[in-house]
Amino acid sequence: MPKSLEKIIEEKIKLETLIIDILDDAAYAERFITKPHNRNCPSMYKILDYCYDKKDLGFYDKPKLVLRATPRQMTRYSLALDILMEVDKDVSDNPRMARKLLWLKANRFKWTKLGNFFGYHRTTIKRMYETILDKLSIKLKNNLYIYDKIFK
Repeated sequence: MPKSLEKIIEEKIKLETLIIDILDDAAYAERFITKPHNRNCPSMYKILDYCYDKKDLGFYDKPKLVLRATPRQMTRYSLALDILMEVDKDVSDNPRMARKLLWLKANRFKWTKLGNFFGYHRTTIKRMYETILDKLSIKLKNNLYIYDKIFK
């Protein structure tokens, strides 16, 4: 029994929103991933970064709150990397630009800034984003490995 057109469109929209949500979560989680640094060479700010105990007299500074990414955010991050690597020549003529566009939009850049960055008008960039997302959702639906990971 063939699916109705409404059901097909519903599934497609659901998959596109899931892709957008995964990319958003991954971009948000990237802020909490520790940055690479050289531990052998102490920085001046590390040396000056200290705090006193509450029992001490005088100046008291609370230790900085360090946020880390949760395991769910890290799995979403790895899934987002898999999704971005699925962007090839069959999805876009310029896959590197398409990956950049998807990632920058996940980082919540405005369409005008993206247009200025890529050298297009904001509506052109928005249409490019929608077509890339459309082709990517079709490709991921056919790729069962990532498709199963998304709907777990």
